[in-house]
Amino acid sequence: MERGRLEGHAPRRRTGGRSARVVNDVLEATVDVLARTGFAALSFDAVAELAGVSRTTIYRRWSSKDELVRAALLRLAEAQPVAHDTGSLRGDLVEFIRLRLIENRRERERAMGLLRANMAELADPGLLALARLVQERWHRPIMSAVERAIARGELPPVTDPVLVIEPIFGTLQFHLFIFAQEPDLAFAEQLVDLVLAGARAGAAVRRAPQG
Repeated sequence: MERGRLEGHAPRRRTGGRSARVVNDVLEATVDVLARTGFAALSFDAVAELAGVSRTTIYRRWSSKDELVRAALLRLAEAQPVAHDTGSLRGDLVEFIRLRLIENRRERERAMGLLRANMAELADPGLLALARLVQERWHRPIMSAVERAIARGELPPVTDPVLVIEPIFGTLQFHLFIFAQEPDLAFAEQLVDLVLAGARAGAAVRRAPQG
């Protein structure tokens, strides 16, 4: 049996306009198959079976596996719940963590599957570039929150948003995806407070390389 083929999964039911239904179901199925098999083993047949469409239907919209996976992952990154502006960077960060990593259990588990199934394949330059693009799209709302905080005077004007975001979300993702620990809001809040204390003191200002 083909490695990418999934057994025991009924075709998805589709609602809404047919074209939109097909796109939604195919992209959702692509993420699910990718999280179970990895990129190398993903096949159009497995995606078609899970989505409840024909292989030809997929080919009409996406002519290659690269195009299909790119569309599916970018849609996944941009379809996450949106954290509203709370008026403070601490509030924005905690709200973002709560919505994206704590309450959204299904997407968290899919993200864990995606990472584990594709870790070895990130050596491929094309897939690595796509992973970086997806991460950038996923972080875009919280990047805007840091920029708002700088404009409000919460952080020094030359603060690098990346040096605020990466220590927080890199640590949380390590605990979630590598250690498979359940997310802890109290720990997340403490981590936010720790990073923001340093950022307010100027520790998130990127220094010129020495040498």
